[in-house]
Amino acid sequence: MPRKLILIGPESTGKTTLSIYLSKLYNFDLITEYSRIYLSKTSNSYSYEDLKKIAIKQNQIEKDNCSEKIIMDTDLLTIKIWSEFKYGLCDPEIEKIISSYDRKKRYYLLLKDDIKWEYDPLRESKNNRSEIFSLHKSLLEKKGFNYSIISGIAKNRTNNAIKVVEERFLSKN
Repeated sequence: MPRKLILIGPESTGKTTLSIYLSKLYNFDLITEYSRIYLSKTSNSYSYEDLKKIAIKQNQIEKDNCSEKIIMDTDLLTIKIWSEFKYGLCDPEIEKIISSYDRKKRYYLLLKDDIKWEYDPLRESKNNRSEIFSLHKSLLEKKGFNYSIISGIAKNRTNNAIKVVEERFLSKN
């Protein structure tokens, strides 16, 4: 069964950049954030019901990848958090999928909101990044997932991530 390294956290914390870099550095398959693809087709407009569609497709992409080691630019934890943050609830199907995650095969890098926010037309939470970081941290702890917090700017952030990947993810072959 594949092992998965998942990058999560608030908007504009470098998840996509870092996941691409790490996937190339370690030659792992990369699963990108499906919501970006979905939202580009809907002019960045979405509803509560769209989050379930995004989650199901993101989960299917993850299930279809059988590589030994995978890096993921987010997963359904982020969709759950966003759904609850924006709409006050989360679809039971998303909850069910999250409950099925194998905690032994997943390791999370939770990116801290300590870098400058950058504009992107898909981003909505410039002023709520600390709160969203805390929601991610609480959910990881509540669900019992192993994780490390990645902080720092530029090269320090990347080096911090590499150190964690090599000590916590790669050493558990």
